[in-house]
Amino acid sequence: MENYRKQIIKEKKTCNCKPEWQIILDHLVYQDQILLFRICRKMIIYLNRINVPEIQDIMEGLNPTLNTQDNIQSYGPNWPKPKGAPFVADIMFDKIFGIADIYISDNDISRLLRQWIHQEHLGVLSRVLEKKDAPFNEIQEAVKKYLKLFGPKNYQSIDEIVGLRVGLISRFLSENLRYINIAKRHLRIKVMDEILNRTIGPAAGYGKLGGKSAGLILARQILLDKKKYNPLLEKVATPKSRFITSDNLSDFLHYNALEEFIYTKYQDAEDIKNEAAFVEYIFKNSVFPPEAISAFKMILDDFDGKPIIVRSSSLLEDSFDASFSGKYKSLFLSNIGTKEERLTALVNAISEVYASTFGPDPIEYRHERGLIDFREEMGILVQQVVGRKVGKYYLPTHAGVAFSNNEMRWSTRIKREDGIIRLVAGLGTRAVDRTIDDYPLLVSPGKPNIKANTSYEHTVMYSQKYVDVINLETNNFETIEFSELVKEAKGQIPGIGKIVSFDRGGIIVDPITNLADYEKEDLVVTFNNLIGKTNFITQMKEMLRELSDAIGGPVDIEFAHDGERLYLLQCRPQSQSTYTRVEKLPAGYKDRDVIFSANEFVNSGYVPEIQYLVYVDPIEYSKLPSAEDMKEVGAIVSRLNTNLPKRKFVLMGPGRWGSKGDIKLGVPIIYSDINNTSMLIEIGRESKGYVPELSFGTHFFQDLVEADIKYLPLYPDKNGNKFDYDFFQNTENSLHKFVPGKESFDKVVRVIDTDDVKIGKVVNVYMDGDKGEALAILV
Repeated sequence: MENYRKQIIKEKKTCNCKPEWQIILDHLVYQDQILLFRICRKMIIYLNRINVPEIQDIMEGLNPTLNTQDNIQSYGPNWPKPKGAPFVADIMFDKIFGIADIYISDNDISRLLRQWIHQEHLGVLSRVLEKKDAPFNEIQEAVKKYLKLFGPKNYQSIDEIVGLRVGLISRFLSENLRYINIAKRHLRIKVMDEILNRTIGPAAGYGKLGGKSAGLILARQILLDKKKYNPLLEKVATPKSRFITSDNLSDFLHYNALEEFIYTKYQDAEDIKNEAAFVEYIFKNSVFPPEAISAFKMILDDFDGKPIIVRSSSLLEDSFDASFSGKYKSLFLSNIGTKEERLTALVNAISEVYASTFGPDPIEYRHERGLIDFREEMGILVQQVVGRKVGKYYLPTHAGVAFSNNEMRWSTRIKREDGIIRLVAGLGTRAVDRTIDDYPLLVSPGKPNIKANTSYEHTVMYSQKYVDVINLETNNFETIEFSELVKEAKGQIPGIGKIVSFDRGGIIVDPITNLADYEKEDLVVTFNNLIGKTNFITQMKEMLRELSDAIGGPVDIEFAHDGERLYLLQCRPQSQSTYTRVEKLPAGYKDRDVIFSANEFVNSGYVPEIQYLVYVDPIEYSKLPSAEDMKEVGAIVSRLNTNLPKRKFVLMGPGRWGSKGDIKLGVPIIYSDINNTSMLIEIGRESKGYVPELSFGTHFFQDLVEADIKYLPLYPDKNGNKFDYDFFQNTENSLHKFVPGKESFDKVVRVIDTDDVKIGKVVNVYMDGDKGEALAILV
């Protein structure tokens, strides 16, 4: 240190001019005393770190307890120490820089001052983020100023930069620590600036972008980072998006004096359900503040007449703790017509999404997870619909959902980690919703050659027959037959050769060239060429793997393809069942005690001590004379869901519970009507056409997985299965005990109390996913 000091003194003697650092300090003395004080403090720390003895003497003089060995003896561990001598800036300033002049060269002092002053200017963003009530416009301005000042030289340490990233992430995206820990590695400040440029909200607002937007933003950046090393991700993109902050809902409620609806979540569940339609009517006939209307016009200008989807993005949605799958609205708009017509449609859609915040399903979902007291707010994600114009229709070539883990496997050779894709032609709505009369293609990215349907008959029967589209002429979302789409396009659908195969006299033939006349062929949607002759499956597998690795767990994504590029639409942590252990079937049971068995599409699970079985008889249900009667069955099931002891009953019924479509083929219910059951069983009777659709991956199925409600399809008419009709039809019906006044439905809805068979009896259901077998035994 002494030799270094002599060298510094020698260098300083060679120059008689006033050094730059002194000129800088003279300026600060008159211009910015606060900054001068902060720089003085930084210099003390710097000199101490290079072990300058004089500075250590000064620090001990200010704080006598600093290096005292007998601190504990002098003051005790539970007694406050003296605060030390006052720090008089004017006196300390001369002393500190006098010492610095001895030990540091003029050039180094000047460099340090420039660096610290620049850091102080950069610190404006940090100070803004530290304010809990900092408004949106102030933060956005501070971010832009920060990036402008940052320049090519990095004057900040990595810990300071990461701290700013965390501040922006927690302010706009999520305060969840698991999310922040992942996002801080990918979402750089420049990326956040780009996000804020596409964000709309009250200028003085405090809102976030919501869970769905946060998930997409993080996934997009992860894939951009991974593209540098993984060429399979080169053609993966995300659609053009705009974000509306969550506090826009609060402004809307206040502007229309609708604050009363914030507390409807504490009302009786039946009242919430009955009043939901009226709440939606009120919201859709309310108005937005002028500031919001101006922002909506900007959104329409930005999308330039392209079809858009208005998607919910609530604060709780798509998080590590809760997914809210399908609980809130997502609405398509053709975005055509005059500016006024398009604005009216956008406002109407946003109002409807806002109303869904107060619907029965999300409120029940929040009750179950202890989230009801959280002040839920709704952000909005507006995305350009991925697709192309085909005649008068607009749609992607194919779309769907994909999961890292497969919670319901159709073959014992498929492992949980092989994942699953639900793939459809057209808009992906047919992949996420349960439909009565149609089927998506199920494919495992880890085992793409193991098909769910192998025979010709099943390939045709369980293929997609309908497609969801946006009709640009009628300005509507429509479901049409796939054959109608082919006719409208005169067979020239982009990528049709990858989507369909030919049905030629009982043989499935895949297209070989693009010269086929698709209008004249009998077409079957198989995706055979897409799976077997493109890198689509490999691309999907890599995307799932990269996202899962980065997020630290399995993911659930939505995607769409326009024939050229694959687009990621949504990404969230995958809901997982709490029970994954394979349950071996018990030994030594008596055949007479088995009330049903299954040997297809069985997942692993165990449902013990069932006291009540709610059985909706498929034959009697089909005989009901009207849709009103069938809806009444749904209402009875909903009452039983409330009145029976939670998780002590199972629901059994025809076809597809909760499907959208013909209610003759499935009991019309929503999630809040069945959420207390321990198991949902769908009965497929061949004579009545009740065929349970393998709903893995739908919002409905994800609800079951997340709530740990076991699912099982039963096929009583197939060889090898047992179904004890006598037990279900002749055991005493206890419906009247739980839903009085519905005796006219006794033949349709049967509530079997196992105590009526014999006191103390219960039903246990064993499900061995590895063997593909399930048994329900009365014990």
